[in-house]
Amino acid sequence: MVSKKTKSKTKPAKPAAKKTDLIRDILVESLSEDHVKVIDKLNKAKYDEDIASDLDVKATIIRTLLNDLHENGLVEYDRSKNKRTGWYTYMWRRRDEKIRDYVKGYLSGKINDLNSKLNDETQNIIFKCSCSRVPYDAAMQSGFKCNECNAEFIEHNNSEVVDGIVGEITRLNSLLSQT
Repeated sequence: MVSKKTKSKTKPAKPAAKKTDLIRDILVESLSEDHVKVIDKLNKAKYDEDIASDLDVKATIIRTLLNDLHENGLVEYDRSKNKRTGWYTYMWRRRDEKIRDYVKGYLSGKINDLNSKLNDETQNIIFKCSCSRVPYDAAMQSGFKCNECNAEFIEHNNSEVVDGIVGEITRLNSLLSQT
């Protein structure tokens, strides 16, 4: 039987778990599942060889993933030299404070790209043939005939495209507010 005290403690954890899942999903989308597996293994500082062993992956692959993560500011390392061998070893740490910033930056970049696309769609008359969509200027330059399929360009109602872009911007803004 679950006590009332236990129930009240588990409810607040759900939004945090959702936020963690959301951040994880965005990291997978922007990087890869393998990158996120490496981040997950860095709940405490570890050597690259230890991460490779934990994930049963070659150390060279783990080093490549760690370098990608370091390039994005999501992990950091301390380097020390083995006096006996002369080789350097790296102790890697996850930068939790930077992960949220990275996710926010990624979402903001996608929103900016979509806003630009939305501007193009709403500011131009769009023409379509059987293989592509082009703005009025491009259709006019080609004599309203497609260079690829030789079909005639006809004016296209892009309201569905605009609605799709607006919907995606709304969805991403909602995700951004949740991070």
